[in-house]
Amino acid sequence: MNIGTPSYESVWGFYMSTKSTDPFGGIQGEKVSSGPDLSKLPALQVDRMEAVKSIKKSLDLWDGVGVTKKTGTLIERFRQKQSLDDEVAENWNYVSEFDKEFADIHLRWSGQVVRSIKHVPAKNVRVALVGLSAFYRNFSTDKPDLSHPDVIKCFNLTAKNFGTELAAIPDDLSFNPESHLDPFAGIKGKDALRLSEFNKDLEKALEEINFSIEYIDQLEVPKYRKEYKFKTRVPKNVFQTYPTSTSFFNVVLWWPGGEVRRIENVKTQRARLALSSMKNALETINVELPNLEDDLVKELYDQTKENFKPGNRKNDHPDLRPVEDGGTSYWSRLSHRWVKGRFIKSKNQFYPPAKGE
Repeated sequence: MNIGTPSYESVWGFYMSTKSTDPFGGIQGEKVSSGPDLSKLPALQVDRMEAVKSIKKSLDLWDGVGVTKKTGTLIERFRQKQSLDDEVAENWNYVSEFDKEFADIHLRWSGQVVRSIKHVPAKNVRVALVGLSAFYRNFSTDKPDLSHPDVIKCFNLTAKNFGTELAAIPDDLSFNPESHLDPFAGIKGKDALRLSEFNKDLEKALEEINFSIEYIDQLEVPKYRKEYKFKTRVPKNVFQTYPTSTSFFNVVLWWPGGEVRRIENVKTQRARLALSSMKNALETINVELPNLEDDLVKELYDQTKENFKPGNRKNDHPDLRPVEDGGTSYWSRLSHRWVKGRFIKSKNQFYPPAKGE
């Protein structure tokens, strides 16, 4: 049977269908996972991938991974140093070129700094960086926890950069140590402790206990030899049980705002022991992550919140009051202080605080 000679066009068409050159050399893009929110998931995955890569490099630079001892001539060693200096860690930097004792640590996402902790002692830097690594690795791109202040900020940075829908910031947005992962693994900078209102009250309470211990220790010192402060200052943690006797004292746990606990009619030496025990109890409080399951710590913590409650002064702007009282201020369980807005008198305008700080 004569099937005939195939035409030029059919042969060329067959060749073209089986011999198409792949300009990408077989490289293919990643498949987009199917899911209910495809407009957002890919973008989050991209930013998460970059964040993980960035923190790995930052950890390597902190640990000195890949850094070899400089060798060769003076000029060669200088060039090697310049090459190392060109390597930039995105998640940390020393406070200054000449101060290697402290560093600032940065939570970065989508090419921007979300939050930083300042003046972190060098011994704590790696812990904070490992915390960031855990935060990025545990960041769910499928179901991000938008109740977490840092997660929702990251989510919205991605949305802004990729042109997707922003998540609404809830009015009650706040950090919850029991359910939210701290990106810095509980590490705080020196500035954080300076701002903490709970830490301020704790320092005042310890100062008063130390004075009360000194007061007990100088009871037997003749009046003419007593230091001036013991003649003019009244201790807040001990009071004579009987006006004419220094053999018995009432011992008080004092906290700014008033008396918290009291025991009465305690012999002098045992009163001193009680003061020492009280001092130890306060010194063991973790001011960065106080244990609010402890009834005493919770009582002190709540007293501090009341002590610094904004909007109580006569001329305070109404919006300065706490959210629960109709204002805009809220308590932060991350920095243990009231986060407040501010009134600009020249513009006659009140600026509320950012949520989730």
